[in-house]
Amino acid sequence: MGASGWSYSVTYQPDVAAALEQLRQDAYTRGAYYREEPDPLYALTEDEFRARLDPADDDSGINECLLDEWRAAQRRPKPIDPDTLFAAQPHSGTHSIIDMARGVSAKPALFTVSPLTDEQTLEFFKTRTPAPDQVVEWMKTFDPFSVRERWQGAYVVSYLDGHPEQIHFSGFSGD
Repeated sequence: MGASGWSYSVTYQPDVAAALEQLRQDAYTRGAYYREEPDPLYALTEDEFRARLDPADDDSGINECLLDEWRAAQRRPKPIDPDTLFAAQPHSGTHSIIDMARGVSAKPALFTVSPLTDEQTLEFFKTRTPAPDQVVEWMKTFDPFSVRERWQGAYVVSYLDGHPEQIHFSGFSGD
């Protein structure tokens, strides 16, 4: 499938981590994420699953590997919130801000959002205090891969009349 880009804007609040968590919850509540189709093999009992394996693959270790994956799938939580959804889809992710499950970090890190650096903010907006409309326009054409790797997000605060107005999140995640 490949990664998906996403972007969100919210009213400014001083606690960026709280804004991120609210966005993750909102995306979950609205169903605004990719949901894996359940594999019907995972609904089988272990004995039923074993019966479907090819005995010719016993010596190669393939069956044991498949059985390990089946067992791991049995231990995954049933989604009831953004965190359990993220845990239930470890390989594909959700292709949304829900994948930023480790919160906010000072520097780019896996499964986090981090602020653009002052240099990046100046490069992209020609100011350290961009207006909301500047950031929204930028997000329409922004390539997160230019400043972040897959499974990472960036955020920038926009300003109106010299005061923080919005927090804008953008990134790529999923596989």
